[in-house]
Amino acid sequence: MVLLTFVGKIDKFCALFDIMNSSFYKYFPISDQDKNWGLHILDCGSVHIHPGMNMSNVPHPNQYQLSWEKGRVLNEYQLIYLAEGCGIFESKRSGQITIKSGSIILLFPGVWHRYKPKDDETWNTYWIGFNGNIAASMIPKLGITEENPISIIGNHDQIVNAFIEMIDIGQMEFSGYQQVLAGELFKLFGWIYALTKKSGFKESNIDSVIHRAKLQLMQLEHHIEIEEIAKELSLGYSKFRKLFKDYTGMSPGQFRMQYKLKKAMQMLNEGDLSIKEIALILGFESAQYFTRIFKLKTGTTPGKYK
Repeated sequence: MVLLTFVGKIDKFCALFDIMNSSFYKYFPISDQDKNWGLHILDCGSVHIHPGMNMSNVPHPNQYQLSWEKGRVLNEYQLIYLAEGCGIFESKRSGQITIKSGSIILLFPGVWHRYKPKDDETWNTYWIGFNGNIAASMIPKLGITEENPISIIGNHDQIVNAFIEMIDIGQMEFSGYQQVLAGELFKLFGWIYALTKKSGFKESNIDSVIHRAKLQLMQLEHHIEIEEIAKELSLGYSKFRKLFKDYTGMSPGQFRMQYKLKKAMQMLNEGDLSIKEIALILGFESAQYFTRIFKLKTGTTPGKYK
């Protein structure tokens, strides 16, 4: 059994190695049930081109063939990740754009486009094609538009692994594989959103700064003013507050209040402390103020919740 498991892992490793170092593609039949899911996957694959090799030499169905001379129009969304190389992208809406390793390219349905690597560059991309109502609603949240279809998120193993996982699932085509692929694509959307957001921060140590700030804000037994936290992080109050809100989506004060309320719910569930004692421990100025804030945020009083 151990030997069979080991052999299975070796086989999967070899398959993944092939995906990462050669061109591979898969096109899927789509049922009405798949379409009704709201997000269905039409194709996925990887393209590995050696310097001097023509992209049109990579075999694809006719409607997917791409040549620099003619370009093409697809009837689906495609997400392409350029893991290695650099080149040129052009679409009717965006004009010509230089692309480099670490770029995410989003192709839109019905929009003419073309792209190619530089002649002296190795070119390694992963892609997934998809459609559906959910896809149309998710795309604007990524901040990628027809006029600006490129997002440079950098080289990340998480992105490559997400594509490889989808290709691996697609090869098996087990019952319900389309719905599993849709879930994996959502995960990829999440990674793209997170990495795009992070790339917008100039501070290289932003993760560490916000983590330290959160730890300070969660020290409820030793209340620290937000201005003091900013000072300890060598930041002005206004800059710290903006950085924190841009990173987390809420102000430092809102973060602290949410944490207090979660702790309050935990204490109320445990049932060992009175409402007055909980208010005191969590740093509220009075039990009455705690009750008012708790009801405002949760819709019920601490007493009823308890």
